[in-house]
Parts: sequence; structure tokens; C-alpha cells
Amino acid sequence: MARKPRLHFPGAVYHVTLQGNARQQVFTDAIDRTRFLLLIQEGIEKFGHRVHAYCLLADRLRLVVEVDEVPLARIMQQLGFRYTRWFNDWHGQIGHLFQGRYKAILIDPEQYLLPLVRDLHVNPLRERLAADPMHYPWSSHRAYCGRETVPWLSRERTFLGIEDTGIRALMKFHAYVNEGLTPAETSDFSTGGSYDPRILGEEDFVRGVMKLSRQKYRPKIGAERVDRLIQERFRLTEQELAAPGKNRACADARACWAWLYLETGCATLTTLGDRLGRDVSSLSSAVRRLQLKAKTDPAVADRLQKLLNRLQR
Repeated sequence: MARKPRLHFPGAVYHVTLQGNARQQVFTDAIDRTRFLLLIQEGIEKFGHRVHAYCLLADRLRLVVEVDEVPLARIMQQLGFRYTRWFNDWHGQIGHLFQGRYKAILIDPEQYLLPLVRDLHVNPLRERLAADPMHYPWSSHRAYCGRETVPWLSRERTFLGIEDTGIRALMKFHAYVNEGLTPAETSDFSTGGSYDPRILGEEDFVRGVMKLSRQKYRPKIGAERVDRLIQERFRLTEQELAAPGKNRACADARACWAWLYLETGCATLTTLGDRLGRDVSSLSSAVRRLQLKAKTDPAVADRLQKLLNRLQR
């Protein structure tokens, strides 16, 4: 399936991660990390976005970025390019520093900004790089708690969730971050939600994001709806579709079934293969043949589109 386009609108907040190529170190010392933070500042001055939190580890980095008019892709492209060029020149090496393009999950800041910032700040403790988030100098935690000044760091929106001001807010924030060391309240901020893997938020938030990004919203489709549609449209039971043999009608139905699983992302071909007694390679080959046929046969393409439209109503 084709990679989905990036989502962009002014005010969008992203959890951004960037990994070293083949897990190589992207920060070897304080000089590297200081240079990277300087480049973040220069990018903010140029593009007008905000950085709500950061955490620099040896082989990767994490940022919480809120964009304005300039899309995240341009911001990260310039940041990655400039740092790679500087790093290679400084360390006398060549080649790629980062592993592919960055990963970005667009989050609902009302629900996830505060816990996401906390997750970044406890990351060094999970890696056993410090015993207290206040002792790790390369995250934004010390700046949040007033122990150092990072002029370009945006803390105000995060602190709205603390419900206090002044020194009490700083103390509450530090205590809240330390609570994140226990597994009682953990969220996976590396993936999106069930409605769209690019977005972490409830369905109403996802619908609003798609509208602001001028993309079509497609609600989550369950596997049971796909199963029921195939059996109704082809007038075959699951037992008939799972039966051995080379019945042409059953083969066509299985190919459409597998195609819908891939197109909607409702389940894996392994799941379907286990139910139908077919291996994944056979189902994948059937899907490829169906897709090739749809390119040359308008009737086949129309049938597939109608199946998809029915699910999306």
C-alpha cells in the first residue's frame, strides 16, 4: 500500500522521533548535543514553529513540535540536513547519519501533550542514564523545572495541565514526571490510534484533523464487516471459501477478501490465511493478480471500488 501523505495544518502538534542509521550514535559528546540544540533554535527563528520538549539520546532524538504555516517536513529536512553536514565535517566521516526519514505522530494536545512531555523526560531513566530526570542535562526537564534557561523552549501550553502557577507549578511538574517511572499510567506514543496510524486521539479529533488537513476521513472498518460483505456479495459461506480445491468463484472471493483486508488495514493476511487454510504467499499473489487485472479491466476496478465504498458508508 502507498505511504499516506503527511498531515499538516497550523497548530498541529507532533511527536517526532529520529533514529541513527543502523542505530549508530548521532550524539557522541556535549559538543554534538549543543550544536543540535543551536540548530533547533535557528530553525525556530526561521520557520516560526514551537518546540514543547526534547530529549537527546546517544543513538536517537525525540521532539514535541507545534508547527505554524511551514510544514513539519520542511522543518525536519533542514534540521536533519544541517546537523548531518556539521556532524560529518566535525567528525571526519561521510554517509547517512540518520535512518531514513523521521517518524511523526500527530497528537491531540488537550489529551496527550502533558503525558507525552513526561514520557520524553523519563526516557533517560529508562535507559539508565540518570537516577533522576533532573540529573540528565540533555532533555528539556531541567528547563521546565527552572534549573536552566532555554529561551526557545515553549512550556506554557504544557503547564496548562498542571493547574497551578509559579514555584508550585514547577514542583508539581517534577513530581508528575517522577510518577511516570511506574508502569501504572503508560501510553505508547510511538504509534497512532486505531482510526489512523498517523494520529493519536479520539475519533472526533481524527475527523477534525482530516478536515483541517483537507484529507478525506475514513472511519475505522472492522474485520467482521469485511467478512460479512464478502460472504453476502459472493453468496458463499466461510466454510465454502475455506474448502480445498480450485473453484473459480471461491478464488475470486478470497482475492477480494484479502485485498480488502490490506486496503482497510482491518486485519493481517496471516489472520485471514489461518481462517481459510491458505498461506500468506498464496493470498498475496492473489491480491497482486487482482490489482494487475484491475489496471486493465474497468469492470474489475469498478467492482473493487464498489466493495470499498460499501464499507465506507
